[in-house]
Amino acid sequence: MSVYGRGLRGLRVPEGRLEIGNTATSARLILSVLAGQPFAAELGGNALLSARPMDWVVQPLMDMGASIEYLGVKGCLPLRVQGVSPLSPIDMEATVFSAQEKSALLFAGLYAEGITRYRQSCQSRDHTERLMQYFGIDIQADGDVTSLRGGSFFSAKDVIVPGDLSSAAFLLAAYAIRGTGHKGSLSIKRVGVNPTRMGFFHLLREMGLHLMLQKEEDLLSGEPIADIYCPQAARLSPVLAEGNERIQSLIDEVPLLAAVSAFAEGDSVIRNCRELRDKDTNRIQTTAGVLRAFGIETSCSEDDMVIHGGKRPSPAIVDSSGDHRIAMTAAVLASSMDEPSIIRNCGCIDVSYPGFVEDLSQLAHIDILRSE
Repeated sequence: MSVYGRGLRGLRVPEGRLEIGNTATSARLILSVLAGQPFAAELGGNALLSARPMDWVVQPLMDMGASIEYLGVKGCLPLRVQGVSPLSPIDMEATVFSAQEKSALLFAGLYAEGITRYRQSCQSRDHTERLMQYFGIDIQADGDVTSLRGGSFFSAKDVIVPGDLSSAAFLLAAYAIRGTGHKGSLSIKRVGVNPTRMGFFHLLREMGLHLMLQKEEDLLSGEPIADIYCPQAARLSPVLAEGNERIQSLIDEVPLLAAVSAFAEGDSVIRNCRELRDKDTNRIQTTAGVLRAFGIETSCSEDDMVIHGGKRPSPAIVDSSGDHRIAMTAAVLASSMDEPSIIRNCGCIDVSYPGFVEDLSQLAHIDILRSE
C-alpha cells in the first residue's frame, strides 16, 4: 500500500459524510484529525459503532478548541466536527484504560501549538508512540506521562506492519485446546510481540502451554517481531487474570481466554474487564452466553468472569451478534469437537481477520453455509 500524504495542513473538505463502518479505532483517530482542520465535516458509522461511546474522545477535543455536535444520540456517532487551526495544547489525565484515548489525544496534539501531555492510568498499548518516534515527531514518554510538541515537521517513511498478535491468538487458542493426543507443532511467522500486547501469550504459558519466541528482531519502526512456536499441546491449568495493566495487555483476547479456560481443570477467574461492556457488544455477557451455549458453566458480573473448567463442551448453535471477536471465539470452541456446531452471523469476521476461516481450517473442518 502506498499513501501520498498532503501534510498536516493539506487536507480538504470531504464531499459528504465520512462513513467509518464498524472500526472504532479509525473513528476516534479520524475524529482527532478532523478537530485540527479549518473546516467542518461529519463522521458516521454502522449500527454497532453508532452505539459505542465517543464522549471520552470528544470532550478533550472540545477542550482543545474544536466544536463538536452530536447528530443523533448524545455521546455517539454520527457527529459533526467544526475544526480549528491550531488547536490548544492540554494536560490530560486518563479517563479510561484504553490506549485509544491516548492515541486520539496524541493525534490531536499534532495540530496544537505547544506541548500536549497525557497521563495514563496504567501502561497501555504503545504502537502510536513508537510509530510517531519513527517518523521523527517530537514525542517523549516519562513514566506514565507522554508529551508531544505539536506543529513539528516530519517526513514520510516506509513502514512494515507486523503480523497481528490478536489474530495469531485465535490460532494459539485453537491449538491449545486440542487434545494432547494430537501430534504436531504450531509455528506462526513474524508476529508483532510488542510487550504491551503479550498478556495472552504469557497467560497461555502460565496455563502450561510450551510457547517459545524464535527469530526475534526489531523493525526500524521500533516494533519487535518474532516467530511464535509451540512444539506440542499440553494439559491446561486454571488461571487468575487480574490487574488493569495485565488486562489491558490482552483486552481483545479476554473472550478467547475465557474459552481456553473451559479446558482447564478447575475454576479460572478474569477480573478488571469492565471495558468490554462497550465493545461491539457487551463482550462480558456475549462471551458468557457463548460459553453457556457450548455447555460450559460460567458466571459473570459487570467487571469479571468465572469459568468453571473441566467439562468438555458440547456442540451448539450460536449467534455472534455481529461481533467479530465473539464469532471467532465461538469458531475456536467449535474446532475442539468432532461433532459439528453452527456459528451464525459470521460476515463480521472480515472486520479484523479476513483470512480467519482459511487459517483455522488447518486445525478443523469448516463449511461456509450460505443463506438462501
